[in-house]
Amino acid sequence: MRMRIKQKMGLFLAVSTMATWLVMATAAQAGPPPLSTNPGNLAIFPAKGQSPEQQRLDESAAYDWATQQTGWDPYQAKALLDQQGHAAADAAGAARGGAVKGAAGGALVGVAVGAIAGDAGKGAAIGATSLGLTGGMRSRRAVKAAGNTSTTAVAGYQQAYAVWSRNFMAAMEAKGYTVR
Repeated sequence: MRMRIKQKMGLFLAVSTMATWLVMATAAQAGPPPLSTNPGNLAIFPAKGQSPEQQRLDESAAYDWATQQTGWDPYQAKALLDQQGHAAADAAGAARGGAVKGAAGGALVGVAVGAIAGDAGKGAAIGATSLGLTGGMRSRRAVKAAGNTSTTAVAGYQQAYAVWSRNFMAAMEAKGYTVR
């Protein structure tokens, strides 16, 4: 009796594992969902009774036309903007802690100079203070510069997107849609 239960449990586990694997394999083949041809999520009303399928085709054509007219693709630009944002965050993160790094380096230099002058402790304190302040200022400037770069990139994206969006809306309106 116990052997039968163990066999059934083993069979159940094997079947459930196989089913899970099939579901995961199917999901992996499906890939990511397709990108929207309406990245601004505009409200588009089919004013001439176009079918949902026709609207999808018209949105795709309008997307392509707006991209061709502006020479700018919102999805490619967004991917680049994300990369720039990550790079700016990395640069800001690397710049933080400049005061501590500068103080440590200054203390080492100060110890050497102070030892020559006869007071290594005083030399270390002076070196740590002066290079710590310098490192801190350098760190703050680098963090600010990274933030400014990111802000400028976002503003550029928004400006280019506004031009692209006007073209997309014009194309959709020419095809008989009301767009808001």
